[in-house]
Amino acid sequence: MAPSSAPATRVHFLDEQRRNRRRSLRFAVFAISAVGIAGIPLCVVIAPLLLGGMLVAAHVIDLFTSLSETQWAILHDALFVGPTIYHKLLGHETAISWRALAIVYIAPGSVLMVLTWPLVRLITRRAGVGSLLRHLDSREPDPRHLDEQQTVNVVGEMAVAAGVSPPSVRVIDSSTVNAVAVGLSMDDATLFVTSGFLEQLDRDERQAVVAHLVGSVGNGDLEIAATIFSVFETWGLVATLLMTPLSSRRRAFVRRFARVAYQEVRGRANEAEARVVVDTLLTGSDPDLDDVEKVLAALQPKSARHGCYLVLVQLPLFAVVGLSTIAARESTNLFTLLVLGPWLAAMWRARRRLADATAVQLTRNPAGLASAVRTLAKCDVEVPGGWTVHFLFPVWVAKSSQSGSEFTTNVVGMRLDPEPRLRQLAALGAPTEDGQRVRLVDRIRAATPNWNELRDAVKWGILATVAVGFLMVVTVLSASLVLIVLWYVLQWLSMLVALMIWPPGRSRGRLNTAP
Repeated sequence: MAPSSAPATRVHFLDEQRRNRRRSLRFAVFAISAVGIAGIPLCVVIAPLLLGGMLVAAHVIDLFTSLSETQWAILHDALFVGPTIYHKLLGHETAISWRALAIVYIAPGSVLMVLTWPLVRLITRRAGVGSLLRHLDSREPDPRHLDEQQTVNVVGEMAVAAGVSPPSVRVIDSSTVNAVAVGLSMDDATLFVTSGFLEQLDRDERQAVVAHLVGSVGNGDLEIAATIFSVFETWGLVATLLMTPLSSRRRAFVRRFARVAYQEVRGRANEAEARVVVDTLLTGSDPDLDDVEKVLAALQPKSARHGCYLVLVQLPLFAVVGLSTIAARESTNLFTLLVLGPWLAAMWRARRRLADATAVQLTRNPAGLASAVRTLAKCDVEVPGGWTVHFLFPVWVAKSSQSGSEFTTNVVGMRLDPEPRLRQLAALGAPTEDGQRVRLVDRIRAATPNWNELRDAVKWGILATVAVGFLMVVTVLSASLVLIVLWYVLQWLSMLVALMIWPPGRSRGRLNTAP
């Protein structure tokens, strides 16, 4: 398709690159800070364990030495958080401050996420972005096949134009029409193309898509993708940690992750083992039925002594773990869908527009990329096994029948729709489908920020804040109920122990009761 005469005034690709780089930097900072924010829902697990341990320690200490009224009042108000919040809202004085409540119920989850994320990111960098695709059946290009050898030559040409090392090329024997670059940098990048991609696109179209991918890697998109994946994988790891009491396989995976993380910190991690850990965190898995059956079998009382242990320890533990795990996962899913998702999607769309501008710079042929976008819009682009890392592909379907990580599934809108993308390319010099010159309004629209994206992000952010806030209140109150029961059970047990250790009339530590 021959390009028509260029419009007199249009957006320059260098200006487009600078604008999208600035926008992507803002979104990247937000994506990293989301790691800490997403740890807030973990309060429903960490708070009962933390406060429960403090309560047990307080009762043990009180058997030997007296705790002050103030100390018991602070512990009481921390555990009875529902009444405490209610009294605070009415303006009454309480023994614990808002700051202390936030530290106990909110900070531990965020701290856990922030401490876990660097380890996950180290392993992700070791494995490389898109490691799942390396498991797909692929082969070296056949030099006897003209289209395959031509694509290898095109990759080399675009790499020379970009001033980077040419990535290796692999061919996936599939009728679907797509291509993707995986790895972490240009030095270890691999470009996968399907046989359908070679057959359905002409040379100019293939060159444009290859330039898009080479430019994307050269612009550092795989580094940004590694950050995005590390966020998802951190959430997957935390979800796995929550399920470890109920699943022996989850416990085995946590031990494997700890071993790989330790080896990575020491600089001795194995890349193959790191890829297995990363792939497991991305794809996720449900608890095995055998593990659930083992839990149910463990809850069968075998003796009076075991029955007492079951009622006082095991049932509260499984109730806390089971209910709080569900609440924490749903909070994280809701946060991903409504808060983080729109911002990450906008960031990645900016990276795709930047890659388009880079492709125009490398090929000097915006018409080729526009033609490729029109052709791919009519083809089957859903590569089998690619859904979990779907946003690495230059094009993808709006809805997929493939299954993937619940977190990557919740982030929608990461692809560029064909029509806005074609308008953007028209502003960069590509002819429209009917060969007409680009309209002034389209040039202005392409040169200005997309305020609709910002408006939608703010709208969904407000809705998500309300929804997550409501869910947080419910989960915190649920955790408080477990702690209230623990308060009275430990009070009763400590009284029995005190009577056994110190008969009536003998001096002992003062055992306080609830305020």
